[in-house]
Amino acid sequence: MFLDDNPDYQTVWQLAHIWVDAEPDETDTSAISPKLREHIIRLMLAIRNRKISARTRKRSIFIDDSIISLIADIPHYLKTLNCLLKDAINKAYLDSLYVKREEVIDLCIRSHYDPPSCWMPKHLPDGQIITKEAKNYRPANEIEDRIRCQAIASALWELDSTIHPIHIVRSKIIQQIGNGRTYDDETVKEWIKNVDPQKKRKKGAPPKVQYKIELIKDPQLED
Repeated sequence: MFLDDNPDYQTVWQLAHIWVDAEPDETDTSAISPKLREHIIRLMLAIRNRKISARTRKRSIFIDDSIISLIADIPHYLKTLNCLLKDAINKAYLDSLYVKREEVIDLCIRSHYDPPSCWMPKHLPDGQIITKEAKNYRPANEIEDRIRCQAIASALWELDSTIHPIHIVRSKIIQQIGNGRTYDDETVKEWIKNVDPQKKRKKGAPPKVQYKIELIKDPQLED
């Protein structure tokens, strides 16, 4: 198949390991390093939000919003969300998703990431510079944090539109993966307001209701 030994394609599992100079076959999925997890989540968010395309050995996924595509992609929606929301790293699944060189390089240039070593371009477009990332492996630019938080919030609201914004803001995935810990609650709440499916919500304390998904609160936040 054209994906076999093709230098223009890597699986999410392989590429994330190349990014951190680790061996894919030696990683224990129950002890994923923070650096490796960061790159896995980065790629999965980009796939989920169609910033880069992805395909299995059989077909491309998340092509469009047609009924046929939505039905065919149900298993992929569940598996990607399980990875993003529950930190469930499924090696077999991640090693079955292929991403393309040119799209990943474009993502890196737009987002000021260092590309993985296997796809480091020899020349960049005029006037564009790839800068070093922050030491905590998160974008140094506040704009990137805002986009990341909006993407996560949008995915959560797809599962349950009733989730109160403050519960999303104070969730583990926003605080850790979205880098929400760097900002106050009101800042992040204002960011995600733009993707809130319920533009007008009642003021006051959030209601005590059971959501369709288990939203884990960041343990570092006070009650």
